[in-house]
Amino acid sequence: GLSATSAAIGSAVALGAVAERRRTANRSSRVQKAQATRLAAVGEEAKSFMDVLKSNGTDRHLKVTAQDKVFNWLGRAPQPGTACFEALHRHFPGALPGAAVHLRSKAILEEKLGMTPEDTLLGTSFCPDEINNHEFDLPTLMRNYWGNVFPMGGIGGSPFVGETGFKAFSSHVAENGNIIVVFGPHVGISEDGKVGEYLRAGQSGNSSACGAVIGAYNACLAAGEDTKFDSDVYDMQMDEIKQEFAKHAKDISSTENPMATCAYQAFYMVADRIRKIVNTQFGSGKLV
Repeated sequence: GLSATSAAIGSAVALGAVAERRRTANRSSRVQKAQATRLAAVGEEAKSFMDVLKSNGTDRHLKVTAQDKVFNWLGRAPQPGTACFEALHRHFPGALPGAAVHLRSKAILEEKLGMTPEDTLLGTSFCPDEINNHEFDLPTLMRNYWGNVFPMGGIGGSPFVGETGFKAFSSHVAENGNIIVVFGPHVGISEDGKVGEYLRAGQSGNSSACGAVIGAYNACLAAGEDTKFDSDVYDMQMDEIKQEFAKHAKDISSTENPMATCAYQAFYMVADRIRKIVNTQFGSGKLV
């Protein structure tokens, strides 16, 4: 944050107070304008954020930090110098282990916002893939700490519970309580650095991750951008992902790594739907 201190004598004190009020008003105006800009278009907000992240880390995969070594020593990140490490930091610069994300977010939520497990409900929107629910994965760590959880996500991570599901979830919060919503798609990276692949327990070969997102992308690419997919009452979640990717598949195919780009496109999809279903009508608490 910004702060200003006025140290003056006599009439200068009054002038300093006036100047400070003006500065405070200007800061407030700038903050309000920034908030309005951010809320204007969710898709653009997410895209801008991800573009900044990627542009700031174009050579991240060539660097090895002390943090990289510590995370690897703890068994939470790939070994520096390996194909998996390079693929992770080339395509997802800034990526952190779930434990680091959990601990850092917990510190902010508790110390800065005063949120506690006793007055806070957790809502998640992740793909139900079993590889997202291991002992040290982010959804598990947050659920174990914050307590009760309301899962909102379907395949691909989109909150298929919709507005009705969020209304039901938010009605369960304690009086004057708070809500945390954590969301996003997932993506695998194999030991040999292939984005979109993961070696699952008991299998001899890699499989896709996220399978739903990659499957939808491949289907759309094969069908063409003008294809209208029929709605299947028994496969509605996949149908929606196809509808999302139909207009982007051709462009995705021309990027450096289509599987990595699929993960980013899935994030835009999930973020857009989350922002459309959430609201703050559940009481006086915080929605984070």
